[in-house]
Amino acid sequence: MKIRSSTIFTGLPMFLLFVLLHAPAQAQEQAIPAGKLDTARTAATVRKENVDGIQVMRLWELESKDLWPQIAVLRVSNASYLKFSQDPQGFMKFVNEHKIFSKDVIVAGPWVSLSSVEAKAGPSDWVLTLIHGKKSTMIVAAMPQLMQER
Repeated sequence: MKIRSSTIFTGLPMFLLFVLLHAPAQAQEQAIPAGKLDTARTAATVRKENVDGIQVMRLWELESKDLWPQIAVLRVSNASYLKFSQDPQGFMKFVNEHKIFSKDVIVAGPWVSLSSVEAKAGPSDWVLTLIHGKKSTMIVAAMPQLMQER
């Protein structure tokens, strides 16, 4: 069985995104007991930041600003998603103004979107996975946020 590198490249960020967004909030705040971490690494956590009403998680900060690609995850409203998807240059300006990555983005695209699973109603929120390459290009993968079951 042959696995294409593009499958791994897009699959891994989506998996990480799913795990981060669906983990209970208290799990992000738990301390790791001493002796459980490799002594060469320091404990790092992903912090959620609210930027103009958009939730931002800079996953690349867990490693180093010198490792590529850098990945960030944004949770946006449907209105913001529509605005950004219709104006990629405006979205790139938003990313650069709010320092989503360690370096400014100079080329934005392609933008890949998954369709909504809810056939009757469109998604209320979207999750955007931003992948920033060393040459300052950015790829956006948009996915409708899964609805909470009641």
